Amino acid sequence: METQLINEYHRLIKNIHQTDGFIFNYFGQKLAPFDLSVQQYITLRRLSEVYPNSLTAGELKEKMTDVNSDMTRLTDRLVAKNLIVREIDPQNRRRVNLRLTEDSYQFVEAVAVEFKNFESIVSHLTNEEVRTMNTLLEKIRNR
Repeated sequence: METQLINEYHRLIKNIHQTDGFIFNYFGQKLAPFDLSVQQYITLRRLSEVYPNSLTAGELKEKMTDVNSDMTRLTDRLVAKNLIVREIDPQNRRRVNLRLTEDSYQFVEAVAVEFKNFESIVSHLTNEEVRTMNTLLEKIRNR
C-alpha cells in the first residue's frame, strides 16, 4: 500500500476514535447533573427496557455496548445509589437478578428526557450521509 493510503487509514481510525470521544463527552455532560456515568446510564436504560422484569448480570452484560465493563463494580455502585436491587431468583437460588425499583424507573425516564434530541449532534448530516455512515460503521464491525 502506498504511504498516502496508509495515512488515510490511520486518519480514519483517528477520526472514529475522536468522534467516539466527542459523543462520550456529550453524554457525560448531560449525565453530570444526575450523578451518573455513561456506563451507569446505559445499564439503567437496559434494565428500564425490561422493567418491571429483571435481568441477570450475564444477560445485562450481553446487552451492553462496552464488552469490557466490570459488571460487578458497575452494579455495586448502582445498588449503593438505590437505583437497582439485587434479588435471588426463587427458581434458581444461584441466580441473582438485577431490577429497577418503581422510583428508579421513574428516575431513568426523567433522565432519558435529556436525550430526546440526542440526534442533534448529527442532525447536520444529510439522510444519504447518515445511511452511508451507518453502512460503513457496520461494515467495520462485521468484517
